[in-house]
This record gives sequence, structure tokens and C-alpha cells, in this order.
Amino acid sequence: MSKNVRIGIISDSLLQQHLLQSVIGDIGYQIAVNTHPEKVNKAIFHSETISMWVVDLIDENCNSEFLDSLFDHAVAPVFIGEGISPDRNSEEFPGWCRRLLGKLEEISPPAIGSFESPEVDLAKINTGPPAVETIDLPEHLGNIPKTAVNQLWVLAASLGGPEAVKEFLDRLPANIPASFLYAQHIDQSFVKNLVKSIGRHTELEMSVMKQDDHIQNSRVLVVPVENEVVFRTDLKVDITQSGWSGPYGPSIDHLLKNVVETWGKKVNLIVFSGMGSDGTLGALEVCDAGGKIWSQSSVNAIQPSMPDSVAEADCVSFRGTPTEMADRLVAELDTNVFEDMAFLP
Repeated sequence: MSKNVRIGIISDSLLQQHLLQSVIGDIGYQIAVNTHPEKVNKAIFHSETISMWVVDLIDENCNSEFLDSLFDHAVAPVFIGEGISPDRNSEEFPGWCRRLLGKLEEISPPAIGSFESPEVDLAKINTGPPAVETIDLPEHLGNIPKTAVNQLWVLAASLGGPEAVKEFLDRLPANIPASFLYAQHIDQSFVKNLVKSIGRHTELEMSVMKQDDHIQNSRVLVVPVENEVVFRTDLKVDITQSGWSGPYGPSIDHLLKNVVETWGKKVNLIVFSGMGSDGTLGALEVCDAGGKIWSQSSVNAIQPSMPDSVAEADCVSFRGTPTEMADRLVAELDTNVFEDMAFLP
């Protein structure tokens, strides 16, 4: 395995910082620095641990002095990016990604072996007892109908995620009055094994999402890797012929945008272990709509980049282990589930 290629990202737009980290990180580059030009310690320009600088500045006139300093003192090559990206759902976005990544690979290709390995993740959880003991559900919460969906939780994960999601789901009791969408970065060929591995011990119903599937309490639907999903107000899903935007599927940012458009503040997010920053832009939409956002703690995650990225966007209200987040969810449902009876649809 070759040495990781470490990228430094500098942008005066927070959204552009997260997008660049997602696109560049998800193909195998290691993101060493991602910051605003005003926060840069100029001494880092001399660092030999940075392989390349990627710079995208909206207001180049205001940052001309910064650029002069960067070009004068940076040891590593400096690449001026493709400019502010098109909308992720636009036809222009895939081309923007290809141009950006193509130019980076011309300068320095990503390290061999730095891509995610779903086989390794699944092998770690294919044997053995449940990850944790199931928590008890307060009796009054078990009487809510499956179709009375008041909280929808998106479980987002990438590298190291399957183990964490299994621990979370193993802890949750049957008949919990919440519904779940599980978006995992994984090769399409491993999706059925993913459900088999993670669903072995959970008391919830877990399956790969199909056309016209119902969103229901106590149910976990695994989001398709290759096909975009849109959501209907009758609690059913439409699986389209279109792919997800971005370089990896399912795109968590794209998924969150679609589900928030339909259900607004009913949508909540938990970000588990993963590489890159997919989900950070979508988390901002969840936050703006009024939903809750939690992320796995850095010390507990196999790869903390994804949960850390969401936390750095200042939209996370709770961080913990998968078990702690499961306990917190049951406790909050016990306290708050009847406060807003405007169930979906």
C-alpha cells in the first residue's frame, strides 16, 4: 500500500469546504486540513506532510494577499479548484466532480488501498452474540400504531459503520415508535449480506427498500445504493431510475434533501463511523427544518471523519456511543413522543 496522499483544503465558504471534503475524501484522498483562509496558520504552508493544497475562494479580490502568501511559501503544489459547485441535484454536478477529481489525479493519484472495504466490515459482525442487551420499552410507548409515524431517523454510515449501526439497532426494543432509514456506503453486491449481518439480532423489522415500501414504526429500510429515492406523503417510497448525485452511493446529502422536502421537522439524523463528509450538507437542511442531529463520538468510531465533520458544522446536539444514542432515543421518546401528535402523513 502506498503512502496516503494528504490534501489541504482552503475555502472561504463553509458549504464549499464540506463539499470538497466529501468529493475528494470519498475517492481515497486523506483530508489533512480543511479551513477558512483567515484561520490558516501560515507555518503550515511549510509542512511536508501536506501533499497538495486545494483552494476555492468565492471572493478572490479580498483574498489576494492570502493567495500571494500561499503561492510564495507552500511546499506542496497548489491547485485552484473548479469554483463553486453546481447544485448536487443538477445535471452539471457530475461533470464538475469529474473535472475536479481528474485534475487532482493528474497531480497525485489517491493512495492504493485507501478505498473502503465493505467485506472487512461485514466479516467483523457475521459471528458472535448480539452487540448489546436490548433496552426495555416503556409500556405506554408500545401501544402506538406502526403507521402513526411521528419521528423518522436517518442512520448514515460509511467505513466502520456496520458494526456501530448493529450495536445501535441491537439495543432498540421492538415496537419502538420511530422509523428508520439506513444509508450505508457499500458496494451494491453486499447489500443483502449487510441486512443479514446487521439484522441477525435486532428486534426491529429490517429489509432492503423496495418500490412502494411503507415507512412504519419499528422498521428499518436500507436505502438503495444505485437508485435515488423520493418520498411521498402517504408514507410510501418511490425508487427512481436516476442515480444519486455525488461520487458515492447512496448520497447521504441527497437522501436528506429528498426526505426533508417531504417531512420537514419530522426528519432526524444520526451519523455513525465513516470516511469523508457525506451527510454534512444534508445535516444543515435537517437542522434548518428543526430536526435532531446526533453523531457517534470520535473515540468510539473506527473512522471519525464523517461524525466529526457534521459536528464541526455546529448542528449536532448529542454525541455518544451507539448504545448511548439508542438509550437517549428511547428516553426522549418516553418524554416527548406525545408532545406533537401531528403524525405523518
